[in-house]
Amino acid sequence: MKKTISLFVACITVLTSLSQEISYGEYMNNVMEGNISLAARKLDIEIAEAGVKASKVHNDPTLAITYSNSEDWSKKLGQGIEVELSRSFTFGVRRSRIDVADSERKQTVALFEEYMRNFRADATIAYLAHLRSSKLLQEAKAIYNELSGVAHSDSIRFIKGEIAESDWLESRMAQGIARNGMLDAEALHANTAITLGYYMGNLEGAELLRAQGTLEISEKAAPIEQYTTAALAHRADLLVALSNAETAKAIQQFNRATRRPELDIKIGATYNIARPDFTTLMAGVAVPLKISNFNKGARILDEINVRQTEIAIEDARLLVEADVMQAYSNYGYASMQAETFSNKTLGDMRKVVEGKKRAYELGEISFIEYIVAERNESEMRREYIDALYNKAVAWVELQRATGFSLEFGTSPITE
Repeated sequence: MKKTISLFVACITVLTSLSQEISYGEYMNNVMEGNISLAARKLDIEIAEAGVKASKVHNDPTLAITYSNSEDWSKKLGQGIEVELSRSFTFGVRRSRIDVADSERKQTVALFEEYMRNFRADATIAYLAHLRSSKLLQEAKAIYNELSGVAHSDSIRFIKGEIAESDWLESRMAQGIARNGMLDAEALHANTAITLGYYMGNLEGAELLRAQGTLEISEKAAPIEQYTTAALAHRADLLVALSNAETAKAIQQFNRATRRPELDIKIGATYNIARPDFTTLMAGVAVPLKISNFNKGARILDEINVRQTEIAIEDARLLVEADVMQAYSNYGYASMQAETFSNKTLGDMRKVVEGKKRAYELGEISFIEYIVAERNESEMRREYIDALYNKAVAWVELQRATGFSLEFGTSPITE
């Protein structure tokens, strides 16, 4: 058993020595440069810009060459060659098509900004989760080391006949439970490190990554009106709703342009090999009859689409305000929960546990009384870590709701 524990501790020591520390700023730089899904989303903007260029194309002219023969081949009478050049002219269609493509480009940019808002927040929360797992692992190791010491001491005391076998077995069971808890914490720590590697687009050695920083933040929330005003001005999803309305109006204008009369202009010449030969010149204008315009279904559909996008804007505004209110409330409650604990409280609890431990070693109390105090303190420390993590996450969510992108190396990570 002792050999197994020693080997386990040695493995952890080796892994710790091979770990790669990374700051929040380095992490986010790597995320912005290496994340695969982000690289794919960036191409959407290039595609939209290419669409704008493609929309500027003019109608192509048509060249037609026709050979005709109205007489017997052998007589070579009435043979002719006709060359015709034609082109359709539309009024406002090309301009409207460019406007549609440009509004779709703006919509794509807004969608990318919305994606970036959530992406940066999610990547930051992943970093916070790894910091949390680091703190939980430290706590689990501390508990395991302490209970291992108690179990080792009890084994000696049992051999000397100072304690009963049941006390020794209880301390050994507590050590085993603490070991399993440490293994769970180690697995969580490795998994959250792998998540960091995924965000950075490189999983090689990702389990050895170690985040630097603290979960403790001291930012005080400003009045909620400031967050609401900023969110209504900067939230990308609201900009998406506005661009949707702009696109719907551009499509409506484009459809109106397509319903306008068109002109098909043709010019041509026919050379007829006859006796005598002659050339015929031709020019003409064709105006398609827009009988389909009597059907108002397409116009009604465009009007409904425009109204729908305008309603969506109001809904988006309400959603933004609701998100800010909820995020603001969550941060307030998370801050109060974090303030429930303090270093003094944890220090006092540590003194209680140390006192219980000495009393157990002196035989004044049972092992159960000591281990209950030990577990209560451990639970308090884990709750404190979770409270700090929840407050930091709530701060990130408040930034997400406001619409601001977190800058490299700044809150909520203090380095």
